Amino acid sequence: MGSFIRKWWRLLAAIVLISGAVHFFVRPPAALSRADAVHASGSLLFRPVYATLDRIHEGVSSFWYRYIALVGVSRENDRLRREVAALREKLQENREALLENRRLKGLLRFSETAEKKTIGARVVGREISPWFQTVFIDAGADSGVEAGMAVVTPAGGIGRVHKTYRGLAEVLLVTDGRFAADVIVERSRVRAIAEGMGGTLCRLKYVSPTQDVVAGDRILFSGFDGSMPKGVLLGTVVSAERPREGLFQKIQVQCAANLLAAEEVLVVLSRPSIPFRPGKS
Repeated sequence: MGSFIRKWWRLLAAIVLISGAVHFFVRPPAALSRADAVHASGSLLFRPVYATLDRIHEGVSSFWYRYIALVGVSRENDRLRREVAALREKLQENREALLENRRLKGLLRFSETAEKKTIGARVVGREISPWFQTVFIDAGADSGVEAGMAVVTPAGGIGRVHKTYRGLAEVLLVTDGRFAADVIVERSRVRAIAEGMGGTLCRLKYVSPTQDVVAGDRILFSGFDGSMPKGVLLGTVVSAERPREGLFQKIQVQCAANLLAAEEVLVVLSRPSIPFRPGKS
């Protein structure tokens, strides 16, 4: 507003002077109007001009009040936008808390059905190397976690503890090439060794072409090697090829647990029945 007045002050001054002069002729003081007939003729002469200026004055006043109203509306809109953004952020926080609460309830129910003692932990980091698939959890040696212990979720097996530190443990995922465990086909009870092959897949080794394994079969950890609790789900067979030459089938398994999205896990606090031999770092 200040810049507008500085720019147009000459024009505004002229309009004020002209308005004053016309007002003087059109509406002169009572004494002068009775004494001087010139004012009467001036009133008739300038009345159209005064009417035009009056309309301009009303238009300017109307524009000004509308401008003030728009400024108020704009400020109100800015305030409402800030409130909406804050409410959306709060809603997102509530959604995250709700989802976390559901996951933790699922873990609690799963831990209650487990036959062995478990401890909950959060995933706090992931291996950035493309050759290894490991995650870090916030439960370590000071919580009783040891190398070789199984790490599971309600959806299925995640992996096993590879190394422990104070307040931290490194978990070797089931898809890591260094991971291997004894498994069984739920339907046909065929035994095999599951080995990580990267991504979200494992392979089944040492399954002869005569054994009954087909796509869609569920693969469970057998528990015979002690690396995972018996009956924990590994995943589902996505392909089973019987080669024309070779001793074993080529079987791929899609892991049941979403390894990349896991945020909370359970560590089974029992040592493997067979001594654990860590893989190469």
